[in-house]
Amino acid sequence: MAPLPLLAAIAALMPVFGVPDSTFELSVTRGEVVQAIALVCEPAGGDHPKAEQACAALSTVDGEISRLTEDNVACTMEYDPVTVTATGLWHGEIRGFTAQYSNPCVMRAATGPVFDF
Repeated sequence: MAPLPLLAAIAALMPVFGVPDSTFELSVTRGEVVQAIALVCEPAGGDHPKAEQACAALSTVDGEISRLTEDNVACTMEYDPVTVTATGLWHGEIRGFTAQYSNPCVMRAATGPVFDF
């Protein structure tokens, strides 16, 4: 029965890997085209091309996407509607967000790098 204490000792030394407590499933719909990706924070990852910037932006608003803004952005008045959705967790708390913007520039001005993929 010597292997059991040895296995317990090894297990105690191994780092604990769990599910990150800050993750989002993000989607952007433009016309008939839907893009969807995963964003993981702490550490930044998933398949978001700007994960570090998106996680940093979310950190400034405690994961509340509706509180994001970008300064000094000038957008045209063209109508090219974009709908975005986010579902997930921020530090273990459930978060959700859905919004429609008149065009992708207005979307980026309102949400920063979070939906910029």
